[in-house]
Amino acid sequence: MRALIVEDEPLLNEELEEQLLEEQFSVDCAETLQEGGDLVAGDEYDLVLLDLGLPDGNGLELLKMIKKYYEETVVVILTARGEVEDKVKGLELGSDDYLAKPFAMAELRARIHAVLRRRFKINENEIEAGKLLLNLNHMEVRYDGQTLDLTETEYKILRYLLLNKNKTITRIALAEHIWGSKVDDRFSLDFINSHMKNLRKKLSKAGAPELIETVYGVGYKLDIHEAQQ
Repeated sequence: MRALIVEDEPLLNEELEEQLLEEQFSVDCAETLQEGGDLVAGDEYDLVLLDLGLPDGNGLELLKMIKKYYEETVVVILTARGEVEDKVKGLELGSDDYLAKPFAMAELRARIHAVLRRRFKINENEIEAGKLLLNLNHMEVRYDGQTLDLTETEYKILRYLLLNKNKTITRIALAEHIWGSKVDDRFSLDFINSHMKNLRKKLSKAGAPELIETVYGVGYKLDIHEAQQ
């Protein structure tokens, strides 16, 4: 999954990035409202950690932008402000949670897990689609009880498609999810096609129907209706 950190304290920004990388996010970072806005304008993120007190403006302005264009993006507000009105305003604008500084990283990680479980309707850290089951804590995938021997990249592709089931995901979005925003388009797209071919073979060998649909000229979609067979 893709995450954006908008935080003007360099040390905290770096620590947040380390935490999210450990959670297997692909992470972009910004230290100003302008930088955050530029990144949001070009990409859709699954998670945004957003400080309100930015040097060039109020983070609530970026929150408005995110929710206008990407309603499903999870936004967790991080701020030193303690006023109740800031929290209420953020929640009214669509933020999913709120943490006042200073906070423990363990609490942040727990909050992130909670909001993502709500966002993606995940139970017990597993995603189910019919007979297909993927564990989010371990690189484990099973179909009808049979474990699939997937590479890390194949697992990440399938996980992202499952988290966005019934949605068309572009090849560029898949590449950026796996390798980050600084990707060589042609190189990454060739690798995506190769890994997708191998993933489909392994699903077919396990007895799964054709779950992953190619949307020609765009990308791929995991059809939940097929998965429920």
